Amino acid sequence: MHVVHLYDGHEKVYDGRGSVPGVVWNLARETVARGHEVTVVERQWRDLDVTAAHEGVAFHRLALATGSAEPWDQLPYEMVSSPLGAVRLIVDRANFARAAVPLLAHHDPDVIHVHLPFAANVLVTVASRFRDRLVYTAHLGETEQRVVEPRVSPDVYLAKRAARTIALNPSMHEAFADRGVSEGALETIPNGVDTTQFDGVTDADRAGVAERFGVDADVVALFVGTVTPRKGVLELARAAGRIFPVDADAEVVVVGNTELDAEYVQSVEDAITEAGIDDDVTLTGFVSERDLAALYDLGDVVVLPSYEEGSSIAVAEALAAGTPVIGTRIDGIRQQIDHGRHGLLSEPGDVDELSRHLETLLTDDERRETMAAAVDERAHDLSWSRITGDVLDVYREVAA
Repeated sequence: MHVVHLYDGHEKVYDGRGSVPGVVWNLARETVARGHEVTVVERQWRDLDVTAAHEGVAFHRLALATGSAEPWDQLPYEMVSSPLGAVRLIVDRANFARAAVPLLAHHDPDVIHVHLPFAANVLVTVASRFRDRLVYTAHLGETEQRVVEPRVSPDVYLAKRAARTIALNPSMHEAFADRGVSEGALETIPNGVDTTQFDGVTDADRAGVAERFGVDADVVALFVGTVTPRKGVLELARAAGRIFPVDADAEVVVVGNTELDAEYVQSVEDAITEAGIDDDVTLTGFVSERDLAALYDLGDVVVLPSYEEGSSIAVAEALAAGTPVIGTRIDGIRQQIDHGRHGLLSEPGDVDELSRHLETLLTDDERRETMAAAVDERAHDLSWSRITGDVLDVYREVAA
């Protein structure tokens, strides 16, 4: 089969940062490893060639007169907050779709896999001949609410026209079905994880990030993700404020982009200061992939108190690192870990329950070790090799 991944997001796919580009890249290279042809179509990023190949995956980049050639320069969820920004987003993604049509016609792929609803909706509207080979993965955690509440949903519009739609968790699947998407066109497949990504982490790597970010505690609780309201970072700060000091030499390290919502980040920092735990909580900001791997290895428990997740990359990475998880009872996390076996789950927004779980796993070494052993087994179930096999089954059905 020849599979084309059409990606119109705000970050490059190869050697980029962000969860969705990582999903595209891992699916692409695993599909190539199974003997199939894969082409990734994205926008022309500054200083990158129009065509390239990485690990057998072909790249074709579209030069557009609209949009930004700099990754993370124009974020869709920021653009749609103003009428002018929304218009610019629509025009840019329409241009992306227009430029992609002749390329798709030239390649004539068996499967077109799209990961965002913006350009894809234009594509299925103006080039309906591609619908019967289109696979859509609804990545965004917000999809759970957006397909239920609005009268017009870009996700539902696309899902009703794609050959198959992959939902990342059962709630998303059910929400699409409730809005009229055929059950026969829906699949539920979570995101995967590269189970080898932490194999090369050395003692020197761990010591380096510990020194760089001032982490010197015996037990480390690690949050990984953008510091935004839906990730529950403020609740984590408040929970830490209730339990510190704990009966262990422990601290919380928050790893992730702090530039997307300055007001929210300030509220998190204020909560930390008001609780008097500035010495117990560290915000690193965005870190490199190498530093992130070392920080995962340094962590003893990963905490993700999210309000919504499609399929949490951070939880999957925690599993690959052999680290127990404190998460929330939402489908995007609940389908990845079992409460009491791989970690502990609390209700979203329940600071009391979160603080109890945090204190338990920070202070109970034996329980963490028991959970870590179970986590290693669970990681195999979510490996990209296994998940790609499920996605390839969808591709084969569409190509047939």
